[in-house]
Amino acid sequence: MLPWAGAKTIWTLGGDALGITAAKWKESNSGGSEVAQGLAGAGVDFTVLAAGLGFFLLTGLMYPWGQVFPRWTLFLSGRRVPRLLPLILAWLTALGLSVYGVFLVIYAPLAALGVIPPPRLDTDLGATLSGTLWLAAFGGTAFGGLGFALLVAARSYSARTRPVCATATTPEPSLGVAPAAVRGG
Repeated sequence: MLPWAGAKTIWTLGGDALGITAAKWKESNSGGSEVAQGLAGAGVDFTVLAAGLGFFLLTGLMYPWGQVFPRWTLFLSGRRVPRLLPLILAWLTALGLSVYGVFLVIYAPLAALGVIPPPRLDTDLGATLSGTLWLAAFGGTAFGGLGFALLVAARSYSARTRPVCATATTPEPSLGVAPAAVRGG
């Protein structure tokens, strides 16, 4: 996540990273609604919002506060979160992110070596081939890392919230044979 966040931070602060200038990056994200333009001006685009939501889901799976709806959810406040709600979201998100991340991490070096065709460059953005491939590798580690972390956290959440089955008491011994503790042995 750090290389990806680092590049976004550099662009937000007006610097150049990976062959892309801050002005070109802000210009490419300036389309859309006024809210999207305002967020892009602050360095926040769709990937940053998605990563934030993924991180929120990840922390909710790891900590006890993710098992009870918080106070700010007015009508649900204090009620238990249905077990499958965060699990299904985590599994679906983790599957997509981890597959996409692994694809990018494998694609970037293969494209750099010429084994597979390189990506088409965004000439309006001023991107270079090496910058684009580094961006793909950084994105792959960020998305793949978040995806695999969600898988681990979902597994932990699943184990911690698994319903406990009531066990039956030990039945009386049949055929008149007493257990060893009763017989004194």
